[in-house]
Amino acid sequence: MSDDEGAHPNEILLEACRTNSLDLLESVLDMGPKYFEINFRDGVGNTPLHIAARNASIGVLEVLMYYDGIDPNIANRLEGDTPLHKAASYQDPEMALEMARILIDGGAKPKIQNKQKQTCIDVAPIDTHSAVRTYLQHAILASTVDARDVVQDDDGEDSDPPSDDE
Repeated sequence: MSDDEGAHPNEILLEACRTNSLDLLESVLDMGPKYFEINFRDGVGNTPLHIAARNASIGVLEVLMYYDGIDPNIANRLEGDTPLHKAASYQDPEMALEMARILIDGGAKPKIQNKQKQTCIDVAPIDTHSAVRTYLQHAILASTVDARDVVQDDDGEDSDPPSDDE
């Protein structure tokens, strides 16, 4: 693409994430997936979700999480951070919590470690992000519970839920 044709849709997508511009985002998404990569990586490996989380672009983050093919668990090349690492470490604890909820609800895995062996809890500031850290701890616990553990009797056999007759 030459300079006079304008920015590539991937670059417009990243700009939408930097500026929380739903108009820019929609202009790219409306083009259709053959014109852009939803998990496009910039020079250091940040995806649109990394950039949206780093900039607290909550509106854009919410829309992206529902887009087919979005992967919230891609680690960037620089730190090995996922978008959830970026969200958890965002300076405003309320924004960090909201972004963490959006990402977890969309399938982000809270147990992924970055290159420093830190999970998203480890990068959330201890002194200011207690609600974020608590939420992420609950998300980790929920992700480790095996569904079979929940529906097994004490004898280890699977049980059916009680019928209306019981």
